[in-house]
Amino acid sequence: MRFLARLASHGRKPAVVTDAGELDYEALLGLVGARHDELAAAGIGPTSVVGLEIEDEVEHLVFSLALFAAGASHMTLATHDPVAVKQMLAARSGMTHHVASGQVTARGGDGPAQPPPEGVVYLKTSGTTGDMNIVAFTETQIGEQSGRHPEYAGERLLRLASIEHNNSTRHRLYCAFMGGVNVFRPHGEFDVADFCRRHAVTCLDISRMHASDLANRGGIGRFEGVKLRTGGSAIPIDVRRAIEQRVTPLLFVRYASTESGAIAMAGPGEHDEDESVGRPLPGVELEVVDADNRPVPPGTTGRIRLRAAGMARGYLGGGEQSAARFRDGWFWPGDVGLLRSDGRLVVQGRQDDMMILNGLNIFPSEIERVLERHPAVSVAAALPLASTVHGQIPVAAVELRPGAQVTARELQDYARGQLALRAPRKVLVLDALPRNSQGKILRREIASAFQKALPRT
Repeated sequence: MRFLARLASHGRKPAVVTDAGELDYEALLGLVGARHDELAAAGIGPTSVVGLEIEDEVEHLVFSLALFAAGASHMTLATHDPVAVKQMLAARSGMTHHVASGQVTARGGDGPAQPPPEGVVYLKTSGTTGDMNIVAFTETQIGEQSGRHPEYAGERLLRLASIEHNNSTRHRLYCAFMGGVNVFRPHGEFDVADFCRRHAVTCLDISRMHASDLANRGGIGRFEGVKLRTGGSAIPIDVRRAIEQRVTPLLFVRYASTESGAIAMAGPGEHDEDESVGRPLPGVELEVVDADNRPVPPGTTGRIRLRAAGMARGYLGGGEQSAARFRDGWFWPGDVGLLRSDGRLVVQGRQDDMMILNGLNIFPSEIERVLERHPAVSVAAALPLASTVHGQIPVAAVELRPGAQVTARELQDYARGQLALRAPRKVLVLDALPRNSQGKILRREIASAFQKALPRT
């Protein structure tokens, strides 16, 4: 079913909620129709690629749906992104038009090599560890991904990250497709628990950074009945327990990728020392395989591969990354992990991040888990540095809790006491770990800081 036809089937159910008021699906579609007419008058159709630079979340959603209706391709040019990033995205996508503050401007790009059969949304990968890639999803594919979130049909969803972020873009669309209520946050600082209460929010979706912050501040009882869902990076068991004890017992940890959407989910009662991300969601076929691409027995570490309805088939422009990550009908997210005998998935880290120190395999998560158990540490990021003597050496950077004091040497000794040879050879204490706009840690910038701080080995 085409996206707007699906939205029309929701009738007069509430669709959008803000502090300023509420829209039902009929009213939302009325706004979408008006924007569609404006886009059509500007010559936008299936041969167009449109960049949306709209900070207002409701207006952004309306334009995105109108572009689906026009059969055009579109992409977010986030207002918080550097100009160079926006120019790169425009060039790589062949952008033909730009929309900002309700104004449509022609850019003169080439558009798609072949007009798509239906509306398309482009999403960019995070680019935290390497070059940014772009994936294209049709209306149908977004609808197929939405099917892995049947709970959205009855949810009132609040996301703290703006719709300008990839993950929020797709989850706002999922929620609309399933007939849920998209609740949008106000501008500036606000009391999240009070906002959830006033607007009857049932699901709060936040980043690992926001989750740690909520856990540090507490607020048990203020989020009664609210499901808290997080993901995007590993969520240590100590953070999960702090959330359950200090915020809400209704904690869900998601494993997902830009290329596939949601893959697995761990819910209440499923959080344990293995830091499992739960069982693969219905419709997701997932395997852990060895170097010869053969499935390994339960409990054995290997490379993760998956296939699911609605997943991407390659990156825009193809190239080596497409060939490496999309093979034989499978998507290879680049993660290493294991499937337990109970079917739950444990993600141990990125394959490219695994360090080999004198033949010893070390995953960053091993180091991060230990350092984050130190009472002074808020967040840790471990990574390998090349060494002419040892092959690779493990190092780590940490961000401390407010008011905490500890030296790098004390943290290094603390880690060595628990990890022995797996401990980081150097620890940097930073005022704040570098992050992108979605709160994901930028390991490339941390590696650069280490290169400046360490002598060659």
